[in-house]
Amino acid sequence: MKVTFILAEAALEPIPSSLRKDARIIKSCKKLGKKPDKCLLDKSLHYWAMDRLVDKEKRGRPDIAYHVMLDVTSSPLYKSGLLDFFVHTYNDYIIKVGNNVRPPRTYVRFEGLILDLFEKKIIKDINGNVLLELKRGKVKDILSEIGTSSAVGFDVNGELVTYEHAAKQIISGQKVFIVGGFPTGDFSIETSSLFAKKFSLAREMLEADTVTCRLIYEIEKVLLLAK
Repeated sequence: MKVTFILAEAALEPIPSSLRKDARIIKSCKKLGKKPDKCLLDKSLHYWAMDRLVDKEKRGRPDIAYHVMLDVTSSPLYKSGLLDFFVHTYNDYIIKVGNNVRPPRTYVRFEGLILDLFEKKIIKDINGNVLLELKRGKVKDILSEIGTSSAVGFDVNGELVTYEHAAKQIISGQKVFIVGGFPTGDFSIETSSLFAKKFSLAREMLEADTVTCRLIYEIEKVLLLAK
């Protein structure tokens, strides 16, 4: 049995073209020895220039996807081939993570990898195996690809449940779960409409990597540790 995890609406994107001529953006990138089209949008560096962006509070946090990707690909569930992993970005790109992927352990190298992916659309290893693949699409397109129409979603406003209960619902139901990859705010109406069940694991906002790690562990207890 396989489970699919989608990190949705992730705050992961190159600096938008509308900001690349901003003097503050140019100065910030220059300090890193880069051009604006070779940097990811990062709120810690580009906060003041982001004022005119739509949904600015949800964007500019590539570190969230970075930490989640490290956690997912380090998990026994993923390494055993029982977890498929997708990252859906705020701007409706889908990153399909292949098997046996080992992301860079430093953020600088991760940023370079993601920028290469946005440019090349596909990253392969030396043997020609696809590690990362990028294409346009929405969360519903991921669900369609894996043959379902709904998922278990995690939102602070959902039904309050334990991690154990949530994991059992994922395994016995859609076998797909969605966690937000943004720092604050809500899922779009389009994404939340795909939730067959909406759960909350705490009454305060939790970090995406914390939720991901604990859910995966509870799923492992059923699919791996119980064997």
